Amino acid sequence: MFWVVSRLADGQDWTFPKPRIRFQPKIGADGRVEVGGGPSFGPEFDEKLDVLYGVTEAEPVEQLRVKFEMAVRLLSANYELTAEQLGDLIVLEPGDEASDERWDQLSRALMGIAPKPSPAT
Repeated sequence: MFWVVSRLADGQDWTFPKPRIRFQPKIGADGRVEVGGGPSFGPEFDEKLDVLYGVTEAEPVEQLRVKFEMAVRLLSANYELTAEQLGDLIVLEPGDEASDERWDQLSRALMGIAPKPSPAT
């Protein structure tokens, strides 16, 4: 199953894989059992999601690197794109309203948050 992320830097719609929801017991140091887990794109992404959700502390530049890496890997799961094409699609220009909106939508998709519904026209 796939989600559509409104638009990337080329102005077109692109799809990303929809994450699975996975839960498992999480046992604390005191032996208390909690519910762990949440959205998952697979085990290779779990540590990256921990960075995005703030479970694992990381510097802002590392958080940005993780977002770029996840976007590249997830887009590459659906499309055959060159490194140059990926660089042209996944663009962040802080302070540019359109870029900020695209980046917000991309960030939501990477964190497994469903796209906001479009208003009916």
